Formats: sequence, C-alpha cells, structure tokens
Amino acid sequence: MRDLMKRMKIDAIVSAAACITFGVVLILWPVRVTTIACQAIAVVIALLGAVRVISYIMESETKHRLNLPLGLVLFVIGIWIFLKPGSIQSMLLIGIGVVLFVHGLQAFRYALEAKRGGYLRWRSLLIMALIGMGLGAACIVDCFGIISITLTLVGVALLYDGISLLWVISRVQKTAASVKRGLQEWDAIESEAVEERDL
Repeated sequence: MRDLMKRMKIDAIVSAAACITFGVVLILWPVRVTTIACQAIAVVIALLGAVRVISYIMESETKHRLNLPLGLVLFVIGIWIFLKPGSIQSMLLIGIGVVLFVHGLQAFRYALEAKRGGYLRWRSLLIMALIGMGLGAACIVDCFGIISITLTLVGVALLYDGISLLWVISRVQKTAASVKRGLQEWDAIESEAVEERDL
C-alpha cells in the first residue's frame, strides 16, 4: 500500500511539473501552442486513417470491410483538423479541464491525508484543491460557450494547478515524515523504559 501511494505521488509530481511547463508555454504563446497541439492531434488521426487504408490494400485474402471506409474517414478528418486547427480547440479545452479537475481531486485526497496526519493547516490545502477543481470545471463548461476564458487564463490555471499540487504533496510528505519521527521517538522511549524495568 505504501509503495502504491509512493508511485501515485511520483505520478502526481510528474503530472504537476508537466502542467507548470505547459501553463508557462501557453501564457507566452497561447495561439501558437494550441494550433500546434491541434495539428499534432490531426497528424495522429490522419496517420491512423492511412494505416487502416494501407492495411486494407495489403491484405489479399482476409480484407476487413470497415478498414477502408474508416481509414478514409479518419484520414479526411485528420487533414481537415490540420487545415482548421481551431475546429477542435474546444475539445483541447475539455481535456485540460479534465486534467485540472482530476488534479484537484488528488489534492483534495492529499489534504484529507494531511488532516489525518495532524497537519494543522489542512483546510488551506483543501481550499487550494477546491479552487483547482473549480478551474477544471470552468474550462469544461467554457467549451459550451457559457463563459469566456482566454487561452492565457487557461495557461494561468495550469500553472496554478501544477504549483498548488506540488505544494499540497510537499505538506503531506512533511506531515508523514513528522508522524514517522514521532513514532520512532515513542518506540525509543518505550524500549528504554522496558530496559530500565528489566534492570
């Protein structure tokens, strides 16, 4: 269980660092970054389509009937998105929103861990987690045109998300270390008391 939690925290740290990096890049070059990201997705979709078409042509006996039409559709969609990257910008925003919301949930859980460990300022960690979840929900809602969030603000949200998640994790680790130290000291006192009784 301890190993699982350690792996999860490492994953969260890596993910937070990625959010910070992407957030800074998005703040500095909002339009260019989203265009490149959308075009990269388009290339992947077009390649998947091309692979299906090629596999249909290469198959001599067992041709899968869906490979050709599905491959052509994917290829055309990929080319269309590449030429008009803004067409899936809202989907990119949904993806970022989901990441922010999940990170907020992680931070929420870590805040509760800090409370169980005796960290006195666990409420501040909880508030940071709730803000992260709120930012994620706002990004998801924005794709429906209900509110208007600029790409720079999305970058700021990613930056906040990464920094706040790293801060929450650091507080949890510090609390866990202090609890472990306290238990070790208690064990040492108990062992000394037992030795004195034996004498």
